[in-house]
Amino acid sequence: MGWCSATEIFDTIVTSLTAYEEVDKETIIKELIISLENSDWDCQQDSIYWDHPLVRKCFKATSPELFEE
Repeated sequence: MGWCSATEIFDTIVTSLTAYEEVDKETIIKELIISLENSDWDCQQDSIYWDHPLVRKCFKATSPELFEE
């Protein structure tokens, strides 16, 4: 069995990567977060990049509810 929804995520990211001469890492990470969350990703904190400053900034921008106490 495959994970067909991954195709949509892949296509979203590749579209972003190929649309511009220079790639903005922050934009790509945000688009990846949004695509994954739209496919019911709910274990963001398990990423090894959870505490990376750029990744944390992107999560705060796209998913501020993850940081509410």
